[in-house]
Amino acid sequence: MKKILGALFFLMTTSIYSWSQIQTYKGQVLDAETEQPVAFVNIVYGEGAGTVTDIDGRFEIRTNILVKELKVSCLGYDIKVVKINELPQGGDIFLIPLKYTLPTVDVLPSENPALKVMKQVVEKRHMHNPDNYEPFSCIMYHKMTLDYDWPRVLNEEEINELKDSLGIEKDSYLFLFESVSEKRHLKKGVGKEKVISGRVSGLKDPLLASFPAMLQPFSFYNQYIKLLGYLYLNPASKPGLSSYQFILEETYTNTKGDSVFYISYRPKADRNFRGLNGTFHIDGKSMAIKTVSATTIGTENGMRLFIRQNYQPANNGLWFPKQLESSLEFGSLGAARQLPFPMVGTGKSYVTAINTSPDFDAKEFDNIAMEDVSSSSSSPSIEGYRYKPLTARDSITYHILDSIGRKNHLDALIKTQISLLKGYLPMGKLQLDLAKIIDYNDFEGLKLGAGIYTSPELSDKFSTGGYYTYGFGDNRSKFGFRFELTPYKNKDYRAYVEYEDDVYATGTFEFIDGVKSLSSERFSRFLTETMDLSEGWKAGLDFRFLKYFKAGLYYRENDIIPQKAYKFQDNIIPGFFEIKEAGIKLKWANKETFVNSPLGMISNGTNWPIVWLNASVGDGQSLSEDYSYSRFESRLHKQFNYANSMYTTFRVEGGYMNGDYPNTLLYSAMGSYKSFTILVPYTFGTMRLNEFGASRFAALYFSHGIPLALNNDNRIKPEIVLSTNIAYGDAPDGVSTINKGYYESGLYLKNLFSNLIFQYGLSVHYRYGAYQLPDAADNWAFKLGLEFAF
Repeated sequence: MKKILGALFFLMTTSIYSWSQIQTYKGQVLDAETEQPVAFVNIVYGEGAGTVTDIDGRFEIRTNILVKELKVSCLGYDIKVVKINELPQGGDIFLIPLKYTLPTVDVLPSENPALKVMKQVVEKRHMHNPDNYEPFSCIMYHKMTLDYDWPRVLNEEEINELKDSLGIEKDSYLFLFESVSEKRHLKKGVGKEKVISGRVSGLKDPLLASFPAMLQPFSFYNQYIKLLGYLYLNPASKPGLSSYQFILEETYTNTKGDSVFYISYRPKADRNFRGLNGTFHIDGKSMAIKTVSATTIGTENGMRLFIRQNYQPANNGLWFPKQLESSLEFGSLGAARQLPFPMVGTGKSYVTAINTSPDFDAKEFDNIAMEDVSSSSSSPSIEGYRYKPLTARDSITYHILDSIGRKNHLDALIKTQISLLKGYLPMGKLQLDLAKIIDYNDFEGLKLGAGIYTSPELSDKFSTGGYYTYGFGDNRSKFGFRFELTPYKNKDYRAYVEYEDDVYATGTFEFIDGVKSLSSERFSRFLTETMDLSEGWKAGLDFRFLKYFKAGLYYRENDIIPQKAYKFQDNIIPGFFEIKEAGIKLKWANKETFVNSPLGMISNGTNWPIVWLNASVGDGQSLSEDYSYSRFESRLHKQFNYANSMYTTFRVEGGYMNGDYPNTLLYSAMGSYKSFTILVPYTFGTMRLNEFGASRFAALYFSHGIPLALNNDNRIKPEIVLSTNIAYGDAPDGVSTINKGYYESGLYLKNLFSNLIFQYGLSVHYRYGAYQLPDAADNWAFKLGLEFAF
């Protein structure tokens, strides 16, 4: 007993002595030129012991060893050694940015130690990836400022003179965002982040508050990191290990005695892919990412993004990001071409209230991955969620810009711009459909008109209105009316009744949500040569079910009068007929998620193939015969992305008609040939419009994209796209069809030049096989590629 008591006394006195000798050193590392915090700086003291600064450049050292000096190092800065007795009272340490760097020649041992560490990180990534945890919740506070990136050669007085000349308040940011989001995660692929509060300078309604939360992912472990809408290969992934060069810059031990590896990375010189460069701090005990810094190499549409993430383990050993930083630079290219200086948006996010044992109901989770409800009347005030108090400059920004916003009605202006992006011009409780004002196709010629509908200002539960247009090519008036119910917000539910006396393209069919709003596929309407006049009504119901399915039910009755002879039918103009049809349209996009933003529902896409299916039955009559038929259409679409940023796209499409039907309903709109015209994806560029008809067909559209010169600051990043399209079909007697197989291949030089709206390219396609034309020149098609730049 005495021995035990003696041992306990010895341990207690030793512990007390050790505790009494613990020294604490606090400070902040700043950029010597900008006086901005420098994150993830290595602070080494003693014999290889060290720590790393957080996202705000702050550090704290608690140790019982004698510390004489601090070695402060970070890539891009001169190494600095600070004597403890010379450490300023506030603990501020200023690092001087490197003015230039000599070309580096890395001489590595036979087994690169950095690569060895990264292999272990990749092997254990599933253990440390928050996306794989189940379940957890947390609160995230986001703050972002937008300001000019003033040249560093200017002093403060010169910058203030420039601000005065530009009409900018010298003590204010150009813009300031704040938001708070609640993140709930059930399991892999099932989660939701809800923006519950926000404030935006100059706006009473925080319509854009969710923007800072969308700049970077919550985790840095997936194979691809989605930034600025593009997929960047993650260095901490299996293909990343062979595509990046890793260098072990430094190793130190933390206060627990565990090693911390400081590793830099950059794409290998002989590789062309969308890459990143930056650094990792790797925890040597768990092989988890402790910090990561990443900068997009080159620019995309004139923008460059820099992100940082700081991870810490929770009580149960799971690693979570605690601090995140984003820096979005709008350079002298693209959208910032007219700006006097580049602009930089700097954002920081702080993760708090991490709960690794929340009580969730699986029914709470749908396919909406992010939802912004900060504009709702029940949204709490941002003041109660701020991670840090506002700075004096923050307060001045709000005061000045809020005053300007009220005076210039910025809320109304932003809402108008959002409505315009959706295709409507708001007019109080009404809105003007911009698509009806002016349009063109080869059949109707120039179309002028107007469409007026009720707006969400009147009600977001229903909409009603109508349109009128006149075509100067066919000299005919068209009009229509529509009543639409949308009773369940965010549920993608729609019931509608509509009447139209209008024309539609011969031989076409549509899938539910089959074409994206800004897709080049929509250009096909400009090329339409043959249309049929249709007068009638339609009623339908669209809804989602089983999370990833969307369905549309409809019934329609139409009187149809063909207006022009069909090329596939010996240029005969069919007669009048009436038709009644009922059908269902289905879409399955497994694991597809959406962002519910002020711009509406924006798809995040899915890695799974997307499948569409239409099925319908109909009957009717003409002056000479009765009709009774069934028809089915299907489509499967999938894009494969590769580590080298190449991609392969497959689309398989088919249709089948059975029974007695008018030839107007035959599938005949697969072609998009003109002597020189716009490239329309997923059509046959060498096939004449309505050249062939088919009662049943199958088509394959294959393309392979090869991006060039990705890792540079040029706005123009050309791509080579190789394509081959194949179709087989059959039809009744007297109809030109493709039962011997139609073949074409092409070369598309994509993004050869661009402006703020469009990217332009050139393509050439060649027709061969059984339907090759006698004159060799007629088998070639040359087209202008036109795609939206955003």
